[in-house]
Amino acid sequence: MQATDLTKNIPSTEELLRAIGLQRSSSTGGEFLGGVAVFGAGLLVGAGLALLFAPSSGAEVREQIGSKLEEVRDRVGPLTGEQGKGSSRSAQAS
Repeated sequence: MQATDLTKNIPSTEELLRAIGLQRSSSTGGEFLGGVAVFGAGLLVGAGLALLFAPSSGAEVREQIGSKLEEVRDRVGPLTGEQGKGSSRSAQAS
């Protein structure tokens, strides 16, 4: 018996899955969501690396992040019915 004879007798992945009652699903929605998840993970890793290798000191980076978050809070506050900084300060005071 030669090696080529052995490889001809090995069942494929599809045949094995069918034999145990399982099937692969080929939905494009799952592939799309998987791609989006990988892209999002790449964004997070890239942002983390950018912060690690930034030419600014830690205090400067934290200050920049804080100011950007305040800007976003001020922009989003009126859209959500809140008053931006005022609502967060009143929430902190309570």
